[in-house]
Amino acid sequence: MTSSAHQDERRPLLQGSPTRGEHDGAPLRSVDGSNGPWRRFLQLLPFLLMFTAVEVGASLLSIAESQIIEGVVCRKYYPDVFESSVDPRCKNEDVQSELSMLQGWELPFALVPGLLTTIPYGIVADKYGRKLVLILSLIGVALSQFVDLVVCRFPDTFDIRLIWLGASMSVVGGGPFVFTAMMFTMASDISTEAQRSTTFFHLTAMAIAGQLVAAPLAFVAMARGEWFAASVGFLCVPTAILVAIASPETQRKGSAVHGETTPQDDLPGTVAGKSSITWGALRPKISNAVREAFGSIRCLFWENKRLGLLLLTFLFTTLGRYVSIIQMQYVTKRFSWSWSQAGLLSSITAGMNLILVVSILPFASRVLLGKMQLSPLFKDLWIARASIVALVVGSFGIGIANQSVLLLFSLAIYSLGAGYTPAMRSLLALVAEDQHVGMLFTALSVLENFGNLIAGPLMATTFRIGLSWGEPWIGLPFIAAACLLACGAAIVFGVSFSRKDDKTKVVDDQDEAA
Repeated sequence: MTSSAHQDERRPLLQGSPTRGEHDGAPLRSVDGSNGPWRRFLQLLPFLLMFTAVEVGASLLSIAESQIIEGVVCRKYYPDVFESSVDPRCKNEDVQSELSMLQGWELPFALVPGLLTTIPYGIVADKYGRKLVLILSLIGVALSQFVDLVVCRFPDTFDIRLIWLGASMSVVGGGPFVFTAMMFTMASDISTEAQRSTTFFHLTAMAIAGQLVAAPLAFVAMARGEWFAASVGFLCVPTAILVAIASPETQRKGSAVHGETTPQDDLPGTVAGKSSITWGALRPKISNAVREAFGSIRCLFWENKRLGLLLLTFLFTTLGRYVSIIQMQYVTKRFSWSWSQAGLLSSITAGMNLILVVSILPFASRVLLGKMQLSPLFKDLWIARASIVALVVGSFGIGIANQSVLLLFSLAIYSLGAGYTPAMRSLLALVAEDQHVGMLFTALSVLENFGNLIAGPLMATTFRIGLSWGEPWIGLPFIAAACLLACGAAIVFGVSFSRKDDKTKVVDDQDEAA
């Protein structure tokens, strides 16, 4: 589940929303603002269940639909194909090229509606409550999956390219984008500042756990047929919708929806919370906002060139990390694995990510901060450098792998690079001036989303080129990704900081543990 919008954990969903602690009356919170472990677990349980259900369902559908769509495309070229999963003709260049094109272009069709609707649904969430928007986003996910299944079920009636229409159904509720944002927003609502990081970690861990569970589950379900696996995956989202309906609203009673004064209430032409805003009143405020935005962008990319260069690396790394789009197809083609076997690779990735988050990164942080006496800035810099090297080496290894053992080894190395994004985000926040942190993460989101938009078609195109060049070049998308990641690595290693640039301070082990 992807997701694609990252929220700073100290910021509300929208800038106009008050941060925690400014007002009393937060729901699901005891009077003194603290919760016992058992109460916190009960509050968080619905979100953990929803996150797990959606993640498991998405993984099951991804594996099952890949085999179903491959069968539909294969029968278009070879009408006499009976069992596409075992017929070698379905691995021919024409079939695999069209399959990669279908899957590669599905991502932009899913991204654009989500990007266009994230802010409007955020406004709705702040005004009418998080629960409503959460349910709408799940309905959008369900509609998208339903359209895909209908198109695949009746390939003689519907052109298979209509799965792109299914992806665009995320306009309802914002789809996965808004779902992820609402999950973290509602989790933030029920947490104190001291609890919030732990709460976010629990949500992230459940997403990884969902991937760990989904791959073996898909392997078992696919043994009973791809349509059985797809049906099980689809039913996970309605289950999440029922949990969302049963969950309480988390927005505090003193928010804007209940009459709290917001920046909008101060606009000329707004009386008693009723909007009668005129263009004349809005125009100067829009002009000021645009002027401030351009000023912040100039500060980020021109006045602080190192910060601008580090931001630019996210464009390369986003493109490079999206090789997972064609990872399963690549493995089924190169090593003749079944789709259910290829789906098990996500368990390896999820397992390595879990080990990385739980043990490797915390241990590395303690060593760098404690024994090596590095400041937080240099600690993040070296973790980012080590992570991007792992991404480059792992991606290149996957691309040239001619044996399953080398593939698995390279995939494990690649998974170790998952620490790049959090380390680089932390580094950028330390380098940026406090007053520009909001614009920093906005610019970061724009770069990542732009990379996401072109990643699918780019990976699909390189895969088709590799197929046309012959068997040794099937891994071309991963080699191309390694080159893109190497460009990002060159920037990360090329940007240096002196001690006088570092405004952070060395912390001891106790500070880090706290």
